[in-house]
Amino acid sequence: MYIWRTCWLSKEMRGDCSWVTWLRRIIVERPVSRSYKGKIMRTLLRDTIRQIALVVTFVVIPSLLSSQTPQPKPATPLPEDNIAPAEFTAALKEAWTFIKDESENYTTAIGKKTEFETTAEFEKRSVVARQQYLAKIAKYVKDKKYDIRVIGVVLKANLNLYDADGQVYNVTCPSVIEAPYNIPTVTTEIPQNAYVGLADSIRMGYRTSSIYLKFNPYFRWQVGRDIARAAKDDEANVFFRIRFKVDMSQGESKKGSRFTVVPKQVMLFNQKTNTIYWEQTIH
Repeated sequence: MYIWRTCWLSKEMRGDCSWVTWLRRIIVERPVSRSYKGKIMRTLLRDTIRQIALVVTFVVIPSLLSSQTPQPKPATPLPEDNIAPAEFTAALKEAWTFIKDESENYTTAIGKKTEFETTAEFEKRSVVARQQYLAKIAKYVKDKKYDIRVIGVVLKANLNLYDADGQVYNVTCPSVIEAPYNIPTVTTEIPQNAYVGLADSIRMGYRTSSIYLKFNPYFRWQVGRDIARAAKDDEANVFFRIRFKVDMSQGESKKGSRFTVVPKQVMLFNQKTNTIYWEQTIH
C-alpha cells in the first residue's frame, strides 16, 4: 500500500499547469493504491463519456440533419413543362379518341370469316388489317411527336403543417387530371408505381377517370426550417409537377386496344423561381 501525494504538496508539480500531465504522473509515475487508481479512471471515463454525448447532441446531430436535408436546386425546364391539367386532359382525349376510332375500324375490317372464305384467306386478311391499324397509330404518334415528347403537368400543392422537431412538412395535392375512362375496345392504363395512380368514379351521374398523386393522406417533405418558412411565405407558387409520356403502342395482344399514360418523374417546386425542392424519378 502506498501513500498518494497531492500535486500541491509536491515541489515538482507546483510549476506544472497541465492537468493531463498531473494525472499521468499520479497514475503512472507515482505509486497509488489500486482502488484509488480505479476510482480515478472511472471518474475520467464518466467525464469523457459525458463530453462525447454533449458533442454528439449539439454538434454532430445538427450537422447530420443539415447535410441530409435536400437543398433547393434550379430546374431544367422542358419545352412542355408547365401544362395545366385541363390542357393535358384535352391532349389525352384527342389521342384516346384516335385509338378508339381506329380500333373500331380495325374490328370492322376484320369482321367474321365468310362462308366462301378459307381459313388461310381470313387469317391473311386479319394480318393485313392489323398491319394497317398499327401503321396508322405509328403515323399519328410520329405526327404528334409522342415518341419523344415529355409533358410536365403542374398541380397545386398545399403546405399544411410543419413539424419543426422532425423537420417534416405535410403537403397535400387535392388537384387531379381528368383522363379517358375504360371502354370495351380501349383500356386506359398507368403502370404500377408508388406516386401516381388512376381511379374511376361517378360524378353527378357521369362516369369519370382521374389521374392523381398517391399521398395517403399527405406527402412528407423532409426540409429544414428556413427553407420551409420561405416556401410557406411563397405558397401560392408551390406546385407539384408530374412529367408524362403517352404510350400508344399496342403490343402483341389482339383483344382490344390500350392507351397508356406513363409518369416518368414527380417533383415539388416553386413555379415562380423555377426551384426544385424535391424530385423523384418513377421507374
